[in-house]
Amino acid sequence: MISYVLGKMMKLLAIFLIFPTICSLIYKEPKEITISFIYTILISLFLSCSFRLLANVKKMEKNFYTKEGLVIVAITWLIYSAIGCLPFVFSNSIPSYIDAFFETASGFTTTGSSIIADVEILEKSILFWRSMTHFIGGMGVIVFAVALLPRSPHNIYILKAEVPGPIFGKIVSSMKKTALYLYIVYISLALVMFILLLFSGIGIFESINITFSTAGTGGFGTKNSGISYYNNDYVTCIVTIFMIIFSMNLNLVYIAVAKKYIKIFNSEELKWYLLIILAATVAIYINIYNSPNVHNERFLDVLFTVSSIISTTGFTYLNFSNWTMFSQIIIAFLMVCGGCAGGTAGGLKVPRIMFIIKNTKNYIRKYINPHKVVALKIENKVVEDTNKISNYILIYFLVFAVLSILLSIQLNDFEEIFTAVLTTLNNVGPGFNKFGPMENFSNIPKFSKFVLSISMLLGRLEIIPFIVLLSSKIWRTKKVR
Repeated sequence: MISYVLGKMMKLLAIFLIFPTICSLIYKEPKEITISFIYTILISLFLSCSFRLLANVKKMEKNFYTKEGLVIVAITWLIYSAIGCLPFVFSNSIPSYIDAFFETASGFTTTGSSIIADVEILEKSILFWRSMTHFIGGMGVIVFAVALLPRSPHNIYILKAEVPGPIFGKIVSSMKKTALYLYIVYISLALVMFILLLFSGIGIFESINITFSTAGTGGFGTKNSGISYYNNDYVTCIVTIFMIIFSMNLNLVYIAVAKKYIKIFNSEELKWYLLIILAATVAIYINIYNSPNVHNERFLDVLFTVSSIISTTGFTYLNFSNWTMFSQIIIAFLMVCGGCAGGTAGGLKVPRIMFIIKNTKNYIRKYINPHKVVALKIENKVVEDTNKISNYILIYFLVFAVLSILLSIQLNDFEEIFTAVLTTLNNVGPGFNKFGPMENFSNIPKFSKFVLSISMLLGRLEIIPFIVLLSSKIWRTKKVR
């Protein structure tokens, strides 16, 4: 069953690659660019057929459960990064396979960290595919597949493994319809943003790329200076608004369309999220207003930067590495915090931040009064299994430590190691200083790039699927529900 689904996923990748191929033909780019996409399509189709043959459809077990869902998700994202990077290599846009793998993993995981020093020299189709990987990875490639695959009661095991966040729920009774409605919301919002950007006068190609990167909360751009290149407050405002929207729980957008506004106003997660954005923006603006190292940043500039970081979009705009240490600490917190569950953002997610704060408060109250029974509530619902969230947070910091140790093999600066893991594991993009908004990851050694690529994949899938994939015991065990 795993091979069967992977075969379908590779066929889907071949379909995705048709779009940059068409882009290459439209702009009459050199033949080697177009051929690089065609070769990758053929490789994807070959792998699709190979997985289908391995599946042995007539004899395969047609049901799958938790472990199969986790394994399918982990392998799919690894293969998409491994094969999706081939156009960069074949076209010689990024000659090194490890560098291309890093760039593609950064794209699909919507991280936005880059090894390319000058993106403006790349062909338009390469830039298009680079941004499109954000759009594909934003909502989740397998969520898209579930929307297209035949209806199955076991689709929930795939969706739970891929949809980021500690809370997963159906917005309608069917998993297939849930996936379909989420993608309709996702694409509809992207279409609205694209149309609004067209009014800015930046052109169709630029509008498409910015929309792809914003929708996936990724941050890849077509200009070296990012969004600041356009020097257009209208563009800045549109991107800011949609970064916040796409990093919200998209279920709320569906609820808004259904005109159930009271549920939106009662969303505790949304209130916390918007409050964090407002508080961080005001605190940073006041802090840097009279700072000698900061050149009179406006409130809109600070709001854009805060929204870009907490949504883990990571668009290049201001060099916050020049800000005061107080402001940089807030930025670091926003990187860890991330957006809402059920959105396209990375990070720990707001519900887990809520859990940490509320659980700490309850612990202190119970410590003062041991006999007091205190229930932990999120969204007015009692959290029954607090260990699940606590264990994930523990695993998160353990993985952070392991990745830091692996990077220390080749990198000797603690700040470099810390910021590299911080920005990749949380799928943010830019870090501080050497890996800041105006810098890139081109100069670090190959092994470190590979480690950071895995860090991005771990962050996007929230670690567990990869732990399951590497567990020998799970392969020997029969169905684990």
